[in-house]
Amino acid sequence: MISLISTDVIAIIALCFTISFGKKNVVVCNKKNMIYIYAAVTTIILLILEITTILMEISSNNKLMMPHRIANILGFSLSPLVPFILLFFNSNKEKNILYNCFLTIPLCFNAFMCILSYKTGFIFFVDAQNQYTRGNLFLLPTIICIFYYVLFVIAVIKNSVKYEMEDKKILIPVLFIPILGIILQILFKDLILIWCCTSISLLIYYIFLLELQFKYDTQTGIRNRVAFEKEMEQYVSRDKNATIIMFDLNNLKRTNDKYGHKVGDEMIFHAAKIIEKSFSGIGKSYRIGGDEFCVICNEITRKLLDIALSNLDDLLIKINQKRHIKIVLAYGYAFYNKNENENESKSINYTFVQADKAMYIHKAKLKEAYGIIEND
Repeated sequence: MISLISTDVIAIIALCFTISFGKKNVVVCNKKNMIYIYAAVTTIILLILEITTILMEISSNNKLMMPHRIANILGFSLSPLVPFILLFFNSNKEKNILYNCFLTIPLCFNAFMCILSYKTGFIFFVDAQNQYTRGNLFLLPTIICIFYYVLFVIAVIKNSVKYEMEDKKILIPVLFIPILGIILQILFKDLILIWCCTSISLLIYYIFLLELQFKYDTQTGIRNRVAFEKEMEQYVSRDKNATIIMFDLNNLKRTNDKYGHKVGDEMIFHAAKIIEKSFSGIGKSYRIGGDEFCVICNEITRKLLDIALSNLDDLLIKINQKRHIKIVLAYGYAFYNKNENENESKSINYTFVQADKAMYIHKAKLKEAYGIIEND
């Protein structure tokens, strides 16, 4: 028992440190920080409750029967909350009221059954001698935990399509270590592993968030300049054709000066999402400057490129119908041929320059179409 308590205390200390770092971290986006902090604080509470119940169980003092029952009620009631938090913040349905209500039903039902267990012993029972035993419905909180974890895994898989393979490898233990702890604790009654495993999982999740800050732009959620340059370097030895598409957001400076940087930031965000959506499945999107974006596509046909650019134009028309300040994107592209990569004038960097020049030609045409626009 002492070793279990020591492990829990170490887990609490580690989580407290990472919560402190998370609060100070201004690079990782605020939403992802809050996911981690909420889940970590809940886990610390559960670890403290676990230590409390262990100490009460060791004691033979029957005066501790009531607090022992209350501690178990809190522990079993809150146990599905960690995967619930992770699911809620990672789901794309945050604003769907019906979906959110559906999610809370198992959580509320579990809490209700745990409260009833004070007298009935459905989930657990602490007798008059302060001895703890499992109830007939002991697996109910565990089943609800697994239910939320499964939905969380599905949500993460959907949201991780854009992640590189090395990022997904980090996510694997984040998702499955807690489930492993749950299974082992069910099979071996004397083992108490769930919240230690969850703590390890959350620590790995925090490392994952730190890793992402070096690859993804926090404002837009797409890949950043560092990731772009790393991808460009791969084409020195990569035996693949590529298409580079450059984008520039017009009127950003004027928007910032007239309406403020918050409105300008919102334009950048929507521009990035439109570009990412237009090339989803055929190319990787990057923010390489303040209002400059790039997409790199491997082995795509001219027809696919035309379809993607047509989708982009359609999305711009659709979003601008609802906007007072229009989003105008200039773009240009060039093709990289693997068979010509030994020629410096046909290198991937040369292709990038050609795409940039094509973008400025398109930008000039947009000036004529929309009137005089300042150089951004």
